Amino acid sequence: MDHPSTPRILLAEDDPVSRVFLAEALHGLGLEVEAVADGEAAVIAARKQQFDALLLDHDLPGMNGDAVLHAVRADPDAASRGAVAIATTAEPDPTIHAGLRARGFARVLVKPLAGMALRKAFSELGIACARATGDPEPALDDSAGRRASGSMQALAALRGLFAQELAVLASEWNLLPDDALAQRLHRLRAACGFCGASALQVAAERLSEAMRDAEPAKIEACRGDFRHALTTTREALEHTCG
Repeated sequence: MDHPSTPRILLAEDDPVSRVFLAEALHGLGLEVEAVADGEAAVIAARKQQFDALLLDHDLPGMNGDAVLHAVRADPDAASRGAVAIATTAEPDPTIHAGLRARGFARVLVKPLAGMALRKAFSELGIACARATGDPEPALDDSAGRRASGSMQALAALRGLFAQELAVLASEWNLLPDDALAQRLHRLRAACGFCGASALQVAAERLSEAMRDAEPAKIEACRGDFRHALTTTREALEHTCG
């Protein structure tokens, strides 16, 4: 049984890479997570278990996030009937967001999603994250990497490939145009999740967010943080992989 002081989150996301990334981001905030791949499984879990928040992909195939939330709210016996609901969507249209909020979602988060956005949303909704905002992220988190990859043997193999990928990125990332860099950062964040590269994952998220906001000063600062995280991660991988 989970410690009562640890908030529990139900994550419903059909894309496997996004599901792993979001689950690891939530674990990194000190939250307990149950991740499911479709709406039907989300409804079953929410009916049986008590969660503090439901993080639902609005675009789930078949039974989407709207339908999941409606089914849970309509069931008087659902253990998570009163849980706060957060929608995730790739749609940037504010009209769609307003409709989701009108149908019961307390927040709407746009994908690709940064861990900082998750932390901010949960904080605003009164869900305490065990890890404080200022806590440093480790260059390599073995426990997170092992959860994502399945075993230490698989993790070691993935990190070997990851080290090669970072060597290429280090040689060319400053030369990439913004659209190519944004795509590379998107792919990199998923790879960081599988390899437990927490500091680089956060730095990539922050740089991606700064590029979306198009604030030159913020972009420059985040590029510096990313460069530092890239260097320290490569050094940690070199030590780990031998």
